[in-house]
This record gives sequence, structure tokens and C-alpha cells, in this order.
Amino acid sequence: MADFDLRVQAHAKINLYLDVVGKRLDGYHEIETIFHSIGLHDDLYLRKRADRQITVHCEHPHVPCDPRNLAYRAAKLLLENIPDLSGVDITILKRIPVAAGLGGGSADAAAVLCGLNTLFNLELAQGELMQFGVQLGADVPFCILGGAALGRGVGEILTPLPPLHDAWVLLANPGLEISTAWVYQHLNLSLTPLKKNVTILTRCLRNGEFSSLARHLYNGLEVPVLSKYPVVKEIKAKLHNCPGSCGVLMSGSGATVFAFMQSQAEANLAAANFENDFAFCTATPMSSVGVRIS
Repeated sequence: MADFDLRVQAHAKINLYLDVVGKRLDGYHEIETIFHSIGLHDDLYLRKRADRQITVHCEHPHVPCDPRNLAYRAAKLLLENIPDLSGVDITILKRIPVAAGLGGGSADAAAVLCGLNTLFNLELAQGELMQFGVQLGADVPFCILGGAALGRGVGEILTPLPPLHDAWVLLANPGLEISTAWVYQHLNLSLTPLKKNVTILTRCLRNGEFSSLARHLYNGLEVPVLSKYPVVKEIKAKLHNCPGSCGVLMSGSGATVFAFMQSQAEANLAAANFENDFAFCTATPMSSVGVRIS
């Protein structure tokens, strides 16, 4: 991995709140959500090419290394819009589980946009990068922005919020890759489970009220997922009952479940105790950035 020009950390995200508020004429769903970056990240290694070709290398068996890859598409989008840009070799060290509700593909796309902006001295403003990002996926603009934000529209209309500091989450995933499209297709908007108010969570973030925030987590996408995949419901129960847990929720469209923990020590202890229970389990701090370049 020594032969590269730039290393970029692509941070995962979790949703502290997620509600589907309607369906648009173009078929996309309008949502209201609160995003937050977390410490868990992929590493992307970028190297300039002499031609205008793009290559992607990743050893994860479920990550395509062709134009289906969002990191590839991010590089291609910039090449199509900036004629004198040269190509790039992209190597992805994958840590974020695939199709897990943590925005791993979006994070990688955000990292490529930000990384190429630095690598080629493009001097694109963050807002310009986010405009490119929304062409790749609804979560990409937030992954560029990072920290914490209220998201509306399809998630691309963002209002920054103060990020949590010194907070830790425990992440657990049963090894399921759940299709976001399937979740939305099986979402019954006429069913109205007891919702929580997004304004409560935004106030908690603005005031730094961690314990209150942990009690008001909400994800409307849990209804179809927990019905189809009872193992996710079982994980929620296990994380709810583990020592130090103070708020549990499925992130995005699943299948990853996170639990806010009272301390780093309790988060690490729970991760060690659950190591053999889940396909993926780790403790990670919250992050104030979505992309970090080194």
C-alpha cells in the first residue's frame, strides 16, 4: 500500500432518527432524518495515473471493482466534468460492512470526491462537492459534510447540527445484506407506529443532552425489517440488555443495530463479550467529520 499519493478516511454514518414522510411523483421517498458520522471508516488510497483511466481494487468479496462501484462512479463524474483531469487508481481497505445501513458506499464516494479535489488542487468548495455527491446517492452529501445534520428531501437537504463529543456506540450486524430498495418497497406508509418528534433530538444535540437524546431514537424503517428479519429484533434486545446500553436503534435500512453506551470502557467490554455472537461487532466513537485526508 506504500505506492500511493493520498490516503483518505471514509467515515460511516448512523441515523439517530429516520422517518419516511411521503412518496414523490418520481418514486423517491421523502424522509426526515438525523445523520451522525462515526469513527468506523474505510481507508481509500488514491494514486494519479498518466492517462484518464480509472481502476478500483478492493479485496472484499462483495465489493465490485467496476463501474458499479460508487467510488469508481465518483471519479468518473469528476472526469466527465473536468476535462483536464487525469485518471486515478483507487484501492479500498474495507472496514464498513456492505449493505448494512451505515452508508459505506456513499462514504467511499464522498472520500473520492474530496480526495481528488485535494490530489489535483481543484479548489472546489464543499458545496460544489456536495452537488456532485447528490448525483451519486442521497447519503453522499452528508458523508462529505460529516458531523451531525438534519436531513430532508431524500436526505440531501442538510442543516448542520452540533456533533456529539466523547460518545461511544456499539455496532452489531448479523451478516445480512438488506436491500434498501426492498425495505422501501415493503414500507406501508398507512401504518403509523408511535413516532417520536425529530425536534426533540435536534434540541438534544444543540443542548448536548446525551441521555435524553438516547431515549428518543426512532427509525420508521424498522417495521418491515424486523418483521422480515427477526434476527435484527433479537440483536436489538441483546444490545438493549447489555450493561451500559442507554439507547438502541437500527441504522438506516439495516441490518446494523447500534447502542449508545455510557462509557468507552463499557462499549469495548460489550464488543469483546459479543465478539462471537454476531458476524460483525465493534465499538466506535462518534466523529465530527465524514472525510479525513492524510
